[in-house]
Amino acid sequence: MEMYIVLAVTLFMMIMFIWHKVPFGVTTMTCCIILAAAGIFDVKTAFSGFGNQIVVLIAPMLALSAVLGKTSLVAKISSLMDIMKNKRGILLVLTIYIVGAILAQFIPSTAVLTIMVVFLTTLGNTGDITTKRIILPLLGVLCAWKFRFPIGMGASTFATLNGLYEGIIADPQYALTMLDPFIYAIPSMIVLTIYCLFAWKLMPKEGVVDQSALKQSKKTEILPHNQEMIVYAVFVLVMALMILNKWTGVLLYLAPGIGVLLLIYCGVLKVDEAVKSMTSDMVWMIAGVLVVADALGQSGAGDAIGNLVLDILGAHPGSFTVMLVFSAATVIMTTFISNMATQTVLIPIAASVALAGGWDPRGLVLIIGTANMFAVGFPSGSGEAAVAFAAGGYNPVKVLKFTIPYMILAIVSCAVTAEFMYPLY
Repeated sequence: MEMYIVLAVTLFMMIMFIWHKVPFGVTTMTCCIILAAAGIFDVKTAFSGFGNQIVVLIAPMLALSAVLGKTSLVAKISSLMDIMKNKRGILLVLTIYIVGAILAQFIPSTAVLTIMVVFLTTLGNTGDITTKRIILPLLGVLCAWKFRFPIGMGASTFATLNGLYEGIIADPQYALTMLDPFIYAIPSMIVLTIYCLFAWKLMPKEGVVDQSALKQSKKTEILPHNQEMIVYAVFVLVMALMILNKWTGVLLYLAPGIGVLLLIYCGVLKVDEAVKSMTSDMVWMIAGVLVVADALGQSGAGDAIGNLVLDILGAHPGSFTVMLVFSAATVIMTTFISNMATQTVLIPIAASVALAGGWDPRGLVLIIGTANMFAVGFPSGSGEAAVAFAAGGYNPVKVLKFTIPYMILAIVSCAVTAEFMYPLY
């Protein structure tokens, strides 16, 4: 009976993530309450996700990233665009992509796209490089580079991914390291950027950009120079403690919290600002998913899901075939529903399949954790996709000649890299 209750709770979570009628954190907290009320876990265990080391790492990292966005770093990077206003050709396109990719390491892609489109409108509608031809390819670059580098939120990607399956596969040898997501994403970043560098010519040239579709970004007050230097120093310290985890040990998970406390004591970060970031929907969601993943592993529900998918895949499927299936499923799914929903739904399934098959799960987890960002085919895939399609006035059918090859390259590059790094057998 316990297994069926957990399966029902998991199905409820997946449906609610896809429907997205309420915030993800509300859904996962509902799951925790159901698990406690049904007697699957006691109250302490049902809400133990908030004390998990992964949440201890991610919550303060959100606050640190928000403070970094208040420095002049973003403005300085954006100012590079002014230098290129009179340039043309591939150099201009490359510069647009580079600036977008750098900004995407520090601020959400929706904000990056809004900033970049405002600049792109200065290009006008004459010549080969027009705003309408560049917006969607720029989205493709942002999807490829979004929070990939192990700095800021990108530094906590490995912990988020581990949290989604460690309750199903607890063997520490199958846990991802801090650099794994970055190293794994390099081939797809390169392949998709090169594609976008030339494929913008496939986009419709004519058309007026709808600036009213852009989400208005609140003007951020830049910190004073002395406080800005403190932020940089603290950020470097935090990154060093995390990257050198082989020697710093448990400080890997405590480093962001130490950074937040230092900024509060130095008067750079207000307590209410820190609390707001550290209690965001993402924190609630991860804390709840950790508990649901534990329930899947302990109740046998994960094994049931894994065996079901294995039966569908057939006896002894090839490693690359499985990689390709999960890569395609992720890219297709994230085209229509949010990145986070895609990742949160598919990783427990992939881990369950790997457990049932006796496979190394890391390749499948990295595929999903990377390919879930490649939402370029439809406006509902992500906030930045919605902005890009609205601002460019794109008909999803009429831009298939750009989006379909992009998706195919994304699927294949993810599967090939996973097979090379972490084959199933």
